[in-house]
Amino acid sequence: MSKLSSNLNTRLLLIHFAAFLFIMYGFQMLSFLHDYDFLYFQHTLRMNFHGRFDFDMVIIEQSGSFGLIVAYIISWIVSGRHGWHWINSAIVLVVTFLLENLVLLHWSHFHDIYLSPGGLFHIYSKWGHIAIGIALLGVGVFFMLSKVIIRYISHETAKDKQKAKAEKKLARKGK
Repeated sequence: MSKLSSNLNTRLLLIHFAAFLFIMYGFQMLSFLHDYDFLYFQHTLRMNFHGRFDFDMVIIEQSGSFGLIVAYIISWIVSGRHGWHWINSAIVLVVTFLLENLVLLHWSHFHDIYLSPGGLFHIYSKWGHIAIGIALLGVGVFFMLSKVIIRYISHETAKDKQKAKAEKKLARKGK
């Protein structure tokens, strides 16, 4: 058990959790384009065709799950490249998936937070959904691939660099 806990990285877990949410909601936002006219313009049809509306909602929810899988793959690759243990990515995937499917992280709770950057666009337009979806995906991928964030996760701060530089100088003098 101590071996497992030594592989956990709290910074990685928190940052990748936020990135997973951004990517998941980005995929959900883009999936609204699946049957856009029916979802937003055909109010009378929505009342008469409950099955079609329910099917569209299932597609939107499942696209969020697909987004989680994509986020996990990106996180796993990043973790492997930087020597972080894969269990961190797996924990974030399982926790995010369970919270989303137990409706604790339902879209309606985060709607205003994630859609605030889309104020420049009319949200109920195709371009608004595309812009916000791409922005959410971009922020999520940025959280995973940014060198500054990777250094922060790795605890490589300026002090660490100075300390390593000083140790190298001492090692050179000692030889």
